[in-house]
Amino acid sequence: SPCQETRPAPPRAKPTQWEAPQHPWARIHIDFAGPVQGQTFLIIVDAYSKWLEVIHMKSTTSEATIKELRRIFATHGLPDTVVSDNGPQFTSRTFEIFLAEQGIRHALSAPAHPATN
Repeated sequence: SPCQETRPAPPRAKPTQWEAPQHPWARIHIDFAGPVQGQTFLIIVDAYSKWLEVIHMKSTTSEATIKELRRIFATHGLPDTVVSDNGPQFTSRTFEIFLAEQGIRHALSAPAHPATN
């Protein structure tokens, strides 16, 4: 209809402009990729160095994700900030408590812009 043709598009959520991290592992971005040939992977990227960790996951629950993050943090240390999308494993109370207990800030990427994650 003519009204729909002239109606302005709804405003889009602006992607987050992340500050440049000052040192390695200051901010990491995490997300799941897959399934790729039936496999799902946890992807972790260090925003400073662009170092990439790819972990094959049998499960994508909060508990399974936390288990792998504990292992990675034992190797690389604790990040200041973890950035994720709004996936249920990242927004669960269990995940929020885990990050809070480690003193890690949790930032969520804009829902309309998962690429900023």
